[in-house]
Amino acid sequence: MSPAKQKQYRTLLLELRERVGGEVNYVVESIHQDVDINANTSSAPVHLADVAAASVDADVQVLNMERGILDQINAALERVANGTFGRCTSCGAEISELRLKALPYASQCAACARVETDSSR
Repeated sequence: MSPAKQKQYRTLLLELRERVGGEVNYVVESIHQDVDINANTSSAPVHLADVAAASVDADVQVLNMERGILDQINAALERVANGTFGRCTSCGAEISELRLKALPYASQCAACARVETDSSR
């Protein structure tokens, strides 16, 4: 991949990291609001599990997914920095431009990603 293309992807990845980081912060704030123990007006002791609503569980799932994406974006930025961006981390083949446009933080070519997905089922 040309240095100019890598620079374009670096810029895109930085923008994605900013956006996903903001979403992570938003979800964390939402969880804090949903689990505001100080809002409990009863004098009975409260355990966090008693306060947690179904929405908190959903927020935690979203948070885990967003943090995973953030980790992948940071790993992709490391690959840009060390010159391996655009190469499959499993087989070393070039990752298609189409795949990188759809998933700029992809670390594997479509074939290797498919094999990994099939083996995890």
